[in-house]
Amino acid sequence: MNNLLAQITVLAAPDFNSRGVVQWAVQNIIPLVLLVVGIGIIASARKGQMSQNAMTVTNIMLGCVVIAGAALFYGFAGSIATFVFRG
Repeated sequence: MNNLLAQITVLAAPDFNSRGVVQWAVQNIIPLVLLVVGIGIIASARKGQMSQNAMTVTNIMLGCVVIAGAALFYGFAGSIATFVFRG
């Protein structure tokens, strides 16, 4: 009886679509964050702080490269492991 109840509970559980959440974040949150960063860079450029702006832009670009590299490794992890540890 207990096993049957567990199976019914699993079948009745809602299906959570995490792709929709990720897609919403990519479409809405990331552009807003980039907008805030861009406004901050422009505001500090008006004050004559170009070296700090260059450092900020460099850090943002490096962060994007690291995130893209992580996504690449995540997407092709199986192929990379097969290539490296062929045997």
